[in-house]
Amino acid sequence: MTRRAFTMVELLLAVMLVGVITTVCVFTFNAVSRGWQISTDYMDKAQRTDYALNQVILGLRSMYYPHDGRQDERYGFVLTNNGDGEDPRSSDVIEWSKTGSAIVGNKSSVADTVHRVQVMILEEGDRSYRDEVEVTGLYARQCPDAALRPADDASEIDYSFANDEMYQPVLIADGVVGFNCRVLKTADEVEAENDKRMFDDEFAESNAVPYKVELMFRMADPDGRSYRSNTAPVMRIVRIPIHEQSLDGASPPSAESAKRKGEVRRGPGGASR
Repeated sequence: MTRRAFTMVELLLAVMLVGVITTVCVFTFNAVSRGWQISTDYMDKAQRTDYALNQVILGLRSMYYPHDGRQDERYGFVLTNNGDGEDPRSSDVIEWSKTGSAIVGNKSSVADTVHRVQVMILEEGDRSYRDEVEVTGLYARQCPDAALRPADDASEIDYSFANDEMYQPVLIADGVVGFNCRVLKTADEVEAENDKRMFDDEFAESNAVPYKVELMFRMADPDGRSYRSNTAPVMRIVRIPIHEQSLDGASPPSAESAKRKGEVRRGPGGASR
């Protein structure tokens, strides 16, 4: 009986084939693993960015303006335009007065009172404030309402946001590396429901609040490299409820006074609407 065996050439070819298949499998596994890790990191950053954006939206919708019959610059909306928001150094800063726990949190001492907030992007290592910034992200500063601060002549302390030592930035969400804000000043400028051309990068009327605010946040690159321009921005447009009130500061009529003037319309069953 003749017995056949593998030749040396056949064994070498088999070993080479197994090696090639193993190498391909290893590279494929590494690529899939890295892709999964990057996707997970990206989704995590997207969720944090969306959370931060919702907090700012809630804060803008809870904007406060006094019913004292006049305009007051202490409660107006302030927009500092620093660029297009591609990175922290070209990001805008916005400031307004509000009520509620949005941005500041439920445990904040100012959550149940009128307070003023300032929202901005700060870069890791920033030394503009008393404490060095440890991580790049979206930050907020808060201070008491102007009516609750001591009178100017009662103390030499500056109780505005100009006092960098007093009001330290608090991190809202890391991974946010850019912020751009634009405003639609009045309802008269609206030509179409989603006409973005009407939004402006400047808002000089700091004694009032705009009709709408466009917010755009940019997330950090998911693989940890430097900022890249093709990172998809997250954007929302917010309608400010008290815009009309801030234009003249007039207090809206009460239900009783409106009733006396015949301005209350009655619906079915006599219910007011």
